[in-house]
Amino acid sequence: MASFQTQVMGLTDLSISSSGTNPTEAQLTQFLTDGVKEIINILPPNLLDWCASGQTFTSTAANSESETMNTGKILRVYRNDGDFDRVCRRIKADDKGYVTDPDDMGYASVTDPVFYTQNNKINVLPEGGSCKYDEVQYPSVAYSDSAIAVFPDEAEYLVVLYGCIKSLQNALGDINISTFSLSASAPSTIPSAPSISGGSVSAIAIAALPTAPSYTPPTVGGVTESLTTTMDADSSGSGTDADFLNFSKWFSVAGDLIEDQEDVELASAQIQKISTYLNSYQLALTDSLNTFNEANVVYQAGIQRNLEQSKINMQDAQKEADMTLQAAIQDYTLELNRVSTDSSKYQALVSAEVQTYSQEIAEKTQEYQWMSGRIEMFKADYESGVQKFLSGYKD
Repeated sequence: MASFQTQVMGLTDLSISSSGTNPTEAQLTQFLTDGVKEIINILPPNLLDWCASGQTFTSTAANSESETMNTGKILRVYRNDGDFDRVCRRIKADDKGYVTDPDDMGYASVTDPVFYTQNNKINVLPEGGSCKYDEVQYPSVAYSDSAIAVFPDEAEYLVVLYGCIKSLQNALGDINISTFSLSASAPSTIPSAPSISGGSVSAIAIAALPTAPSYTPPTVGGVTESLTTTMDADSSGSGTDADFLNFSKWFSVAGDLIEDQEDVELASAQIQKISTYLNSYQLALTDSLNTFNEANVVYQAGIQRNLEQSKINMQDAQKEADMTLQAAIQDYTLELNRVSTDSSKYQALVSAEVQTYSQEIAEKTQEYQWMSGRIEMFKADYESGVQKFLSGYKD
């Protein structure tokens, strides 16, 4: 016959070994031993003899009891009177002093012996007799056993069912759902809203403008006039040197020649001189104007150059400010994108871990329900088997 371990594993589909997970072989041994005790404890008196064995001892004087009982189930006690075994009647331990008094009605004799139990000890009076008693035994059952001594064979399968129930209960208690602990790293902290402002543009300085040219027309009149300052004095003629040199006097000289001297020829010459002077003056005036215009062109070009450079400087400064602003916006946008990506990864990791944990719960729940169902099935078989076993041995 297969061992009890093999039978239990075959019925429960559990793996039972010396160092495996619960239940272990040692635990199964305890379950089987407990099952035997439970069945023996519910047996009716007429079936207890199947589980009893005889013990012998020599009775002692009251209060010096020496025989230790194995169990509390004593079926019968005998004392030999020298010829045959006499059945002992049971008394309370409190009466053991009375039964040693010959004058007492309950006096114990070799033909009417008594027994009592006290403090897990059994004794027979009168003392000194050869005694024996039938005691119900609770055998130890190892996982490797295939039979149980001093136990009805018909009830051994009930011990196996009991072992199945307790083994499944043990395995059921070993089903643990791990504590959910999130291992995914927390996402990056969302950056604070930046204080983004347009880049500042410093005041653009315009380079110093060139000196504006001044127009200096030829001087007319006086000894400082532009055209006559280098003229030499001439002593000829009726006028003075100053008169000849001073342009403003020339018309007076011409008038004098015409009005006073009536010298038309000299007057014509004087007028021709004036005309020549005016032509020269016109040339000097044109030359001064040309000089002014040339200086003015340079001046205007300098102004335009400085203005254009200022405009370029302003554009460069504005572009640099815009680039600084765009860089700040881009950096913040990239940071937000990174945080968003981290958050998405975190959510995915959390979802995966939650799904794994949920799957574990579902699997453990299914396993728990399956074992619970098997336990109830074995309990029903066990209870039904006990009832059938007991009903088959009714008095």
